[in-house]
Amino acid sequence: MSEFQTPEEEIAQLKERVQECEKLIDELSTPIIPSIIPNTILVPLMGTLNEKRLDNIKTRVLFSIQKQKADTVLIDFTGISHLEVEDLGLQNLIYQITEIQSGLKLMGVETIFVGFSPNFAHEIVVSGVDTNKFITYATFRDGLKYLMGKKGLEFKEAEE
Repeated sequence: MSEFQTPEEEIAQLKERVQECEKLIDELSTPIIPSIIPNTILVPLMGTLNEKRLDNIKTRVLFSIQKQKADTVLIDFTGISHLEVEDLGLQNLIYQITEIQSGLKLMGVETIFVGFSPNFAHEIVVSGVDTNKFITYATFRDGLKYLMGKKGLEFKEAEE
């Protein structure tokens, strides 16, 4: 920053820098990873989920589908416990993930959810949500096995 800036100019520059940092944080908080499995993207989630972050996830996933020409999204909740959604509320989280799935379905994309912890899964079931609407697997690995089978791919263990 130049020493000849007015306080207003300096504040405007600082606000712009804060916006740039917030955009970077949003991008880093929702990694969209092209998978080795064709036409598939992976979305690993970690940390606290709130409405702003879930809106960002929805937007980034929907736009990534088009860019990556993906027909499948695997969303991994392994890094999320029921404690990290307490402020958001379980019902709101379920609504949000249903909305993500619905948006993707309209685009012809299958959504697979993996990695719900036992406590998290229990809370979802107790809440009365129809879990038959979701394709779920216990682990990321199980979700990938399902996808590989569906796409006619085979995993071979390395020979020692």
